Amino acid sequence: MQRVLLLAAIALAVIVLLCFLRVPDAERGPPNILLIVLDDLGYNDLGANGNPDMPTPRLDALAGQGSRYTRHYADSTCSVARVALLTGTYPSRYGFRPNKLGLSRDTVTIASTLRERGYLTQHIGKWHVGNAELGQSPTQLGFDQWFGFLFQSQLAGLPEDGINYARPTYYDPWLRENAGPLQQYSGQLTDILTDRAVEFVEGQSQQSTPWFLNLWYLAPHNPVQAAARFREKYPQDGPGRYRAMIEQLDTSIGRVLDALDAQGLADNTLLIVVSDNGGTNSLLNNNGPYVGRKGQYTEGGLRTPLLLRWPGHIEPETVTDELVSLYDLFPTIAAAADVPVPRQVIGRDLLTLPLPPSQPLYWESSDSRIHSYSVLSSDGRWRLSRSGSRPPTLHDLHEDPSGEHNSIERHWETAARLNDEYLQWRRGARIVDVTYEPLNARGAAILRGQDVQRSPGSSGFTFAIAVRPDEKAGTGTIAQQAHRWSLSQAPASGLELVVLGTRLRGPALPAGRCSEVVVSSHYKLGPFKPENNSASLDLFIDGNLIDSKHLKKVVPQNWGIANPTYTGISADGTQPFAGTLGRPLILNERLVADAHDRIGNGISSLPALCPRSEGEEHAQAVAAGNQ
Repeated sequence: MQRVLLLAAIALAVIVLLCFLRVPDAERGPPNILLIVLDDLGYNDLGANGNPDMPTPRLDALAGQGSRYTRHYADSTCSVARVALLTGTYPSRYGFRPNKLGLSRDTVTIASTLRERGYLTQHIGKWHVGNAELGQSPTQLGFDQWFGFLFQSQLAGLPEDGINYARPTYYDPWLRENAGPLQQYSGQLTDILTDRAVEFVEGQSQQSTPWFLNLWYLAPHNPVQAAARFREKYPQDGPGRYRAMIEQLDTSIGRVLDALDAQGLADNTLLIVVSDNGGTNSLLNNNGPYVGRKGQYTEGGLRTPLLLRWPGHIEPETVTDELVSLYDLFPTIAAAADVPVPRQVIGRDLLTLPLPPSQPLYWESSDSRIHSYSVLSSDGRWRLSRSGSRPPTLHDLHEDPSGEHNSIERHWETAARLNDEYLQWRRGARIVDVTYEPLNARGAAILRGQDVQRSPGSSGFTFAIAVRPDEKAGTGTIAQQAHRWSLSQAPASGLELVVLGTRLRGPALPAGRCSEVVVSSHYKLGPFKPENNSASLDLFIDGNLIDSKHLKKVVPQNWGIANPTYTGISADGTQPFAGTLGRPLILNERLVADAHDRIGNGISSLPALCPRSEGEEHAQAVAAGNQ
C-alpha cells in the first residue's frame, strides 16, 4: 500500500512539474513562423523519403520531429509556386501562366496578413515572384524588411548594356537590402543567406513581438556551385557536385535550427520546409519513384517534400499520404497565428484533423497560343494533362502512383469530365477584380487596383467594353491609362488604340448602336534572352478581328503601371466621350479569334456586353463590310 501511495505521489509531482515547465499557449503568445523554401529539391532528394544516398541528416531528423507529407503538390516552376505560397490561391488569378512582372501592391499575402496582426515580417533570399522590380518587391507585399535578390540573373550584377544579364552565380553574389542598390558580397550564396537568417533569429530572443521569417534559398537550383569545403568531399562529376550542394543546404538549415534552440525559440515556432517544384533530373534522379521533372505537369514535376514541426501541436514521427498542396500553407499559418483567412485562400488548415475533403487542383501555362495544363481530381485518383499540341494523357494514380502509364483510352469519359471542369475553372480565374468608381451615369469612371494585371505590357491582358456613341459625337476618349495605353474615337479617323507606342486602328463605331470593343494583348518578356521578347496586340469589334500587330525584340516598359484607368474621359479630364459606355471587363489573358482557340480563350468566350439582339445584328453588318 505504501508503495502504491509513493508511486502516486511521484506521478502527481511529475504532473505538477510539467505544468510549471510547459508554458500555456495563451502566455506564450502567437507562435513565430519560419517558412523555408528550397528551390528545385525533388521528392527523391530527401533521405527521409527513402533515398539513403542523399546527405540530409538534419532534414531527416526534422522530419521525425513533426509531420512528413508524402503526397504534397507544389507547382512545376519557381514563380507560380511562390505566388501560390504568398497568396494561398491559384497563380492564374494574378495572371501568372507561368510568369508576369510581379504581384500588384494591393495583393493580400501571408506577410501582409501577419503584419496586420502585429507580426514582424522578414524576407531573406530569392524572390522571383515574376520578373519583379522594386515596385513589386517584398516590402511592397507585406514584408517589413528584406535581403536577397529579385531574380537569380541579378546575382551576377546588373548588365553592362542594360539588357543582357550574365549567368547566375553562387560565388560573390550581388544582393540587395530593401530598396538599396545591388552590392556584391564576398562568399557563397547559401552561406550568406544562412548567416543573415541566424542573425535575424538571434536578434529576436529578447523581443516580445512574434515574427515571420520567409527564408527562400536558391539551392539546389542550377548552377551547381557548392562551397569548397563541401565540394572537396565528393567526386567532381555531376552527381557528386549535386550531393555537395545538398549537404551544404542541409547543414545550413541545421544552423538555423540550432539558432532557434540556442535562443529558446524552437518550442514556440511553427517551422515549415517545402520545395517549390520537382527537381530537374539533369544530374541524377531527383524525383523517383515518380515520373517527370521540373517544368512538367507530372507527379515528378509537382510532388515535392513538405515538413512541418510545432512542438506540442504536431505529433512527432507523423507520416501522412493525404493529398495536400502549397495552397494549404497559408491557412495553416493563419490558424497557428490566430488570424482571419482572406477570402481568396482556397486551402485547408493542416493543423486541424481530420482534414476536410480536398478540392480539385489545377495547373496551367499559356502564352495565348501554346498551352499546357493539368487537373488532379479531388479524390487524388486521376490526373489529366496536356502539353502543348500533344494529345492529352490520363493517369490513374491509385493504380499507378508513379504516373507513368496513360489510361485515357480506357477512361475517355473521366478525361472529358476533368477537361470540362478545367475549362469552367479557368473562365473564372482570368477575371481581374478592380475597383470601379463611376463619375457619371453614362459610363465615365475610374478603375483602380491590381495595377500589374490592369495594365497591358506584361503577359496577358484584355479590356472589353460596350460602346454606344451619340449622334454627331466628336473626338472622345473611350479608355485611357496615362503613359500606358488609350482607346479613342474620332469622326473622321475612327477608332485609335495606342498601347505603349504601338498603334492599331478600326472603323468609326456607328452612332446610336451598341458595339462590343475588345482590346487584347500578350507580352512575352524575360530578362534572360531579351532577343526572344515579343508581343501580340489585337483590336476586336463585335467579335471580329479588326487590326492586329505582332512585335519582336520588345523592350519592357514598366512606367505608369500604378496610374488609374479612366473610361469616358482622358486622365487629364479632357476629351469626354459623347455616348454611353458599359462597365468594362478586364481579363488577365489575351483573347484570340475563335479559329485559334485551343483553351477556352476565344473571343466568343466573353459574356455579352451589349444587348444580344443588337450585338448580333451589328456583328453581321461589320462582317459584311469586311468582305
